[in-house]
Amino acid sequence: MRGILHASWAVCFMVLCLATVVQASETEPVVVASPEAGWSGPFRLGAGDVLNVFIWKHKELSTIVTVRPDGKFNYPLIGEIEAKGLTLGEIEERINKQLKQHIQDPQVTVILEATHSFRIFVLGEVMQPGVFDLKGPVTVIQALAMARGLTTFASRNKIFIVNPARGNEQRIPFSYSKFVQGEDTNQNVMLRPGDTVIVP
Repeated sequence: MRGILHASWAVCFMVLCLATVVQASETEPVVVASPEAGWSGPFRLGAGDVLNVFIWKHKELSTIVTVRPDGKFNYPLIGEIEAKGLTLGEIEERINKQLKQHIQDPQVTVILEATHSFRIFVLGEVMQPGVFDLKGPVTVIQALAMARGLTTFASRNKIFIVNPARGNEQRIPFSYSKFVQGEDTNQNVMLRPGDTVIVP
């Protein structure tokens, strides 16, 4: 009976996490969570992100651009602009500075229309492995919920996260069993773009 109750609780927990992810995906957050969650700071642009560039009183220069795979986009009067790794504010400053060579006192506003650079991967013994395009950060447990949970063959205590961009943190362990029991909750880090969650 205790095993059945534990299993039921785990299923409910995963459903609640999935609901949280769905709700979060509708708000398009630009600033990510606190440092103790594993990643912090403003949203930084990447390939596939769509920007709405608005120049006050210059309709001919207001346009929508998409960041190319090489991290750049083309803009009228300026040409190529490097966007990868920059914040919206930094892009505004860069466009403003270069437009001053062509127009007087440009008022630049850059809005994130859509993001396709925040992508994570969930592989292995999950019900629905695959690639997930997000509008904001999620935790490890939320990513597992997005993949419809673990299979009966999953090694719950041997889950790990990998991403070459993490440097020294190239392999981060995660124990599902400990987490659902309320132990070592700090391991439920906020995932970064490019992270791969692997469930053996």
